[in-house]
Amino acid sequence: MLILIGVLLISVALIITFWWVAGEHPNKKWAFAVCLVAVFGGAFLVLQERVTELTVKGIGTIKSAAEQASAGANAITDLKKRVEHQSATIDLIAKDAADAKQLVNDLSEKNSKAEEKLSQLDRAIKEGHLAVKELQSYTNFNSTVLAARNDNRRAYDKLWTWAEDSSFPFQKAAIQAVQTLLDQHNPAMVRGGFRVDWKEGVDPYKLSLHELQNALESSPPHIRLGILEFIWQKRTDLPKRDRLQFLVEVLRKEKSLQVAEYAGRYFAQGTGNKFKPIAIIPHLNWWEENKHEID
Repeated sequence: MLILIGVLLISVALIITFWWVAGEHPNKKWAFAVCLVAVFGGAFLVLQERVTELTVKGIGTIKSAAEQASAGANAITDLKKRVEHQSATIDLIAKDAADAKQLVNDLSEKNSKAEEKLSQLDRAIKEGHLAVKELQSYTNFNSTVLAARNDNRRAYDKLWTWAEDSSFPFQKAAIQAVQTLLDQHNPAMVRGGFRVDWKEGVDPYKLSLHELQNALESSPPHIRLGILEFIWQKRTDLPKRDRLQFLVEVLRKEKSLQVAEYAGRYFAQGTGNKFKPIAIIPHLNWWEENKHEID
């Protein structure tokens, strides 16, 4: 339809222009201009599907709004088709993004739970280490008490040290164990009359304290009891101060708690300090403070 109108517009414009020029009409120049515009207008209508822009010198540019709108509509249609074709991909990407977000959330939650369980496990391990350490300390303490009850002087000294240590976890138990041992080694009835089998030809009354000390160190505990009794009760010919010094050395070095008991008992008798026999540290401290007063 637009093509037919364009052809008619051109034809009419040419006929009228020819008629206007051939006759005696004024303003022929403007007739040519109007004809030219009409011709270009008709040509534009004829070629409007192919021409989107028509320029007339001295007049300007004529654009085909319809063609541009059509092109824009076609572009939108193409874009719509592309979006429709890619909708499945877009949906898949959106689903993957949602799944990824959910996976991140799940991993974050699982990581938090794992960290909590790890923290609980760490606390349990620390508590277990503390429990094991406490059990080891308690086992060591009980072993020491048992050793002291079985005549181990070094174990007794350890208990005495623990009893004076406020940081020791079983200090009260150590104090009780020491007190029990002090009482056990201070019986109401005391044995005596220990026999010593001196070597043949040895007169013990002629032995010096140094020789008696050598004999003491080389003898088993039950013989050492007899030698201590002999020195304290039979060798009154030796100065009291020397015999007390001898007992002090026994208290310092003796490994048998029972032998140390008798040394402490004789020492208490000679000094009158009234300490229990195996109150070894008090005995030694007393001697350091008062030995210069002993004749």
